[in-house]
Amino acid sequence: MTFSVDFNYLRLPALLAALILIAGCQSSGQTSSHVSVGSVVGPDGRERPQARPQPLETPSRQVRQQEPAPPPAQPGRTRVEILPANPEQGVPLGDDTEVEIDSLQPAPLGSTQRRPNEPEAEVKEEPAEEPLPGPISEITWLERYPNLAQDLQNYQEVIERLETEVRQYREQLGRLREQVQRHWGEEATLAATAHQFVKYTDAYQSRGAMDFEEGTIVVETVDQSNPRQHLKEAIVTTLLTPYDADNPELYTDKQIDYSGPALLAGQVRDHEGVPVRWEWRANRYADYLIENEIQEIRRGGKTIYRVEIPLVANHNEIRGHQYENLIRDASRRYDVDEALIYAIMETESHFNPYAMSHIPAYGLMQVVPSTAGRDVYQRIRQRNDQPNQSTLFNPAENIDIGTAYITILRDIYLKDIRHPKSKELAIISAYNGGAGNVLRTFHRDRSQAVAVINQLSPQQVYDRLHRQHPRSEARGYIKKVTEALDRYRALASAQ
Repeated sequence: MTFSVDFNYLRLPALLAALILIAGCQSSGQTSSHVSVGSVVGPDGRERPQARPQPLETPSRQVRQQEPAPPPAQPGRTRVEILPANPEQGVPLGDDTEVEIDSLQPAPLGSTQRRPNEPEAEVKEEPAEEPLPGPISEITWLERYPNLAQDLQNYQEVIERLETEVRQYREQLGRLREQVQRHWGEEATLAATAHQFVKYTDAYQSRGAMDFEEGTIVVETVDQSNPRQHLKEAIVTTLLTPYDADNPELYTDKQIDYSGPALLAGQVRDHEGVPVRWEWRANRYADYLIENEIQEIRRGGKTIYRVEIPLVANHNEIRGHQYENLIRDASRRYDVDEALIYAIMETESHFNPYAMSHIPAYGLMQVVPSTAGRDVYQRIRQRNDQPNQSTLFNPAENIDIGTAYITILRDIYLKDIRHPKSKELAIISAYNGGAGNVLRTFHRDRSQAVAVINQLSPQQVYDRLHRQHPRSEARGYIKKVTEALDRYRALASAQ
C-alpha cells in the first residue's frame, strides 16, 4: 500500500514542542536544569558525564534611576532655566536671589559650559593656605593682624630715623664744641640757643653772635695773622645773614648764601643812622667799626678781637613784622588770636628762626618734634611721624605747626575749662610745660583739676600757675607771655 506523508503537517508539532522546551529552560538569571549536561570521553575510552557549569556570582548593583531628559529645545529659541543662587557654588548673591543660566543642552558631568565664541577661561590653581605659625594660644597679635604689624613696623622705622637725627644733632654739636674749644678755649665757647644765634666762619676762628633777648650783636675773631680782615668778613656775614636760609650751617664754618632778605634788616643802623640792608653798606660799616670800635680782650690765654653792635629799640617788633602774613594765615586757619601767636613766639625765640634748645626744640615757636610736633602730625596732618629739624627751621612750617598745637591744647587737652580767660592762661602754660603739669598744679586727678579750675576766677588761675606750677621755668613763662600778649593786643587795638 502506498501512502504519502505531509511534511508540513509533521513540522508544525515539532516546532511547537521546541518552543515549549526553550521556554521551560529560561529562568530569572539562572541556567536551565532541563538542558542536557552532555558527556566527555575519558583517557580510558569510557564516556563520562560532563560537570554542570555553575552560574557566575556577580555583585548586586542598584540600578540608578536616570532623570527624565528635558524636552528638546525648539528650533531658533534658547531654553532658560531659573535656579536659586547657591553661595557655596560661588554665586555672591542672597539666598532668595535667582540667577538666569543659559544652556542649549545639559552639560556633560564635570565639564564647564561656555557660550559660543567665548574664549576659554584660564584655570588657575588657588594657592594652598599656609598654616598658622603655631597653636592659637602661641600666636601673637602681630601674627594675627598683619596690617597692624606693618603699621607698627613703619612707625618703628620712623622713630629710628628720628632717633638717628637727634643723635646726629648731638654729634654735630659735640664736634662744634670740640673745634671751638681748640681755638677759643673752654671759657669762651659759645653755641646757638633759643634766644641767641651763633655762626662760626674762618675755620672756627671768627664768629658772630646775635642775642635777640638783650638786643646786641658781638662779632669776634681769634685769628692772629690778620685779625682786622677776618673780623671785617665776620661782621659782613653777620649783618647779612638771611632770615630764611634752607641751611643756616649752625654747626660748621661754611658761609651762608646772602640771597634773600637779611635777618637783621631794619634792626641795625650804621654810623650815619641808615639801616644796613645791602652788602656795600655792610662793608663800609664794618670798616668804620674796626677803625673806631674794635676791642682787644684776653680770655683763656688768648687775645680776642671784637666789636659790639646795638640793635634798635624795637628790634623785636621789626623781626616779628617779617612773619606778619604767615601769622595771619595761621590765625585764620586755626581760629587762634594773632596776638597770642606773637606773644608765644616772642617769648619762645624772640623771633629767631634758627632758635634751638638742648631739648631739642627748633625754630620760631620752639616746637619739640617728639611732643608738640608729633601731636600735630598725627592729629591734624594725619601722618604717622613727626617733623625734623629742617622742617622746623622753615618759618612757614614752624608757625603752622606751633599754631596747630595751640588748637590741640584748646580743643582736646583743656577743652573742659569753661571760662575763656582761664582756658587761655592754661593754654599758655601748657605750651611751655605740658597740659599734664598744668592740671597737676590744681589737683592730682585730671578730672578734679578741671573742676577746681572752673571754680576759680581767671586771676586765681593765673596766680596758681605763676606760683605753684611744678616747673620753675613755667612759672616765669606765663608772666612773660601774658605781658607780651597785653602789649600786642594794645598795638592791634591802636591800629
